[in-house]
Order: sequence, then C-alpha cells, then structure tokens
Amino acid sequence: MEKPQIKLTDSFKITVLICYLLNEFGPLTEYQLTKILTLDEVVNHFDLTEAFGVLENKKLADFVERKDERFYEINDNGRTIAAEAGSVPLSVRENSMREGKKILAEAELRKTVSWKVQKRENGGKGYNFNIRFLNELGGPDIMEINLYAPSEEGARDIERRFLERPLDIVRKIMTMFITDMNRL
Repeated sequence: MEKPQIKLTDSFKITVLICYLLNEFGPLTEYQLTKILTLDEVVNHFDLTEAFGVLENKKLADFVERKDERFYEINDNGRTIAAEAGSVPLSVRENSMREGKKILAEAELRKTVSWKVQKRENGGKGYNFNIRFLNELGGPDIMEINLYAPSEEGARDIERRFLERPLDIVRKIMTMFITDMNRL
C-alpha cells in the first residue's frame, strides 16, 4: 500500500520550512525555494506565494543581489522561526533537505557545464540533448556534445540520467580525453 502523501497548506508551517531551509543552506533564490518546496506537490504554488508574502512582511529574511539574481538570506527574526522546524513533519523536512542538496549541486555544476534539450534545427526530426563544458576563465567553451534522441521524451530521459550523476559523467569524459592525450 502506498504511504499517504503529506501536504502542507498552513502558511505558518510553510514559512517555518522556508526559514529552516535558509538556515540550513544559506541564501537561496525564490526559484530554488519554489523548486524544493513544490517537490511531489507537498506545497502548492498558491500557499507558497502566501508564505513568501509572510516572509517579506514579517522581515524574516533579507534580500541580497548577486550577479543579477535576488536571494533570500535568513536574518535573526528568521532564525527564531526556523527553531520551530519541529512543527513541520520530519518526512517533509528530510525530503526538502534532500531536494535542496540536489538543487544546490545542480547550481554549482551549472558554473562549469550547461545543458539543454532542444528540437533539432532546420526542420530536422528529433531532439538533441546538448552539453557544453564551459571555460571558467571566460574563454571559449572547452567542449560541446550533442546526443540525438528521436523524441523529446527520449531527450528528457537522457537529461534525467545525466542529472542523476553529472559529476561522474563529466569526470569520465574529461578523463577519457586527458588520458588519451597523455599517450600522444
């Protein structure tokens, strides 16, 4: 039998959860918080919007601008609220932490690798999953790989598998080329 899914609808508990996440992870964007909290529809967008309003109106977080992105950063008022995290079911907190770690790892990865699914150009059939290895020093890209899939679903499946272990895949590709270069 499937375990019943817990849904948070109380704006105070959602606000507590937001403060808890900010306290644990540090500054997060609204997009990152939304992605974490709407996992498995534990929080719906309407309730989350209300909780963001509470967060701002009660001044539980400060706003910090970094590279044209606005981050929520917990302050002392928010830390007081984060201490109430016990009022949020443990399974919800654990799932949110797990999803938050994934999202932060993805944000870190995006500094050196970009990827996207796109329809093939010029009327071509199918889709590409494109991976670009970026030059952290701002120069030209190091490498670009396009993987063909006959459908968008297939390309999204490749993307999902890539995101399950992106660092392993990147390391293997780079090691393969570096190792082969040493033989020359």
